[in-house]
Amino acid sequence: MARKEAKGQASTQLPAATCRPLLGQAAMEYLVTYGWALVVLFIVVAYLLTSGAFSANSFSAQECVLQPDLYCSPFVIYREGQDTKLMFSLTNGLGFPINITSINYTTTGIGASGRHVYPGTPPVGIIASGMGMDFNQTFTGDVQPSANDFRTIYVELAYSNCKSLPCSGSYVTSGRISSVIQKK
Repeated sequence: MARKEAKGQASTQLPAATCRPLLGQAAMEYLVTYGWALVVLFIVVAYLLTSGAFSANSFSAQECVLQPDLYCSPFVIYREGQDTKLMFSLTNGLGFPINITSINYTTTGIGASGRHVYPGTPPVGIIASGMGMDFNQTFTGDVQPSANDFRTIYVELAYSNCKSLPCSGSYVTSGRISSVIQKK
């Protein structure tokens, strides 16, 4: 009996042994049909991975938190030249005037390798209740973060109560400022 070759739709009605030569054609049709979708999917996933959409910086909350009645906003950590700078505003919501006596910043990987404490310069004068004060700190050194790195700076603030003059008492509060390093 002569072997009958069938093409296309007619081949589905033939016995399996007869259809064996058509398996390669089916595999090629499958690859051509779905290959384009796989290429597009690969390109989209590669773009998302290289754009930083899945980096830790995308999921980290930027915050400036001291104690509840000392609000710090706005705030920014940025690179300028070879230094990293921190700027933030502190609003006194304690209900009484305060005098800031000292401020220290603790960083990791900013200015020096490892953990390092920088003494800050406290503002001169009394901060009345409801008023604000601006703070600036420059971190110099050999080790500096890159732009778009996420960093946390811990702040320790000592102040005295100035409800009645002269100011009295010594209180210490601490908090953190977490942000992505901006490029100026």
